[in-house]
Amino acid sequence: MDAKRFLALANRTPAYDGAMTAVVAAEQQKEQSAQNGPVSPDQPQQVDVDAMNLIVPGLIERAEV
Repeated sequence: MDAKRFLALANRTPAYDGAMTAVVAAEQQKEQSAQNGPVSPDQPQQVDVDAMNLIVPGLIERAEV
């Protein structure tokens, strides 16, 4: 392999690495969702109180534990 081709391939390596990282992350997320089972539409999902307050300010005035 000549130096020009080697450098051209080496220049694209970070792009390949980023693409493969995204593919692996998607596969892991798919496996985790398969292990957790399907989410029922009637089943409430847990949401962090701070996150909900950021989404809708003033919605939660006081949280008692």
